[in-house]
Amino acid sequence: MKTAVQWLKEQYIDRGETIPSGVFQEALEMERVQIVEAHNRGIWPGTLVAYDDGEEYYAETYNNI
Repeated sequence: MKTAVQWLKEQYIDRGETIPSGVFQEALEMERVQIVEAHNRGIWPGTLVAYDDGEEYYAETYNNI
């Protein structure tokens, strides 16, 4: 599974454009925090696997990106 930020980066690469590395990394970290917090609050859709917390969910779902 990929995040929306990862998908966006691929779209830029497919068109031969670039995103400054620092901007991409900052956006990816912001998205990671949002996903972890949503999961911890119980807002994130349930999964078939039980996770102790949002960090564990993110690492497993997004391959510890």
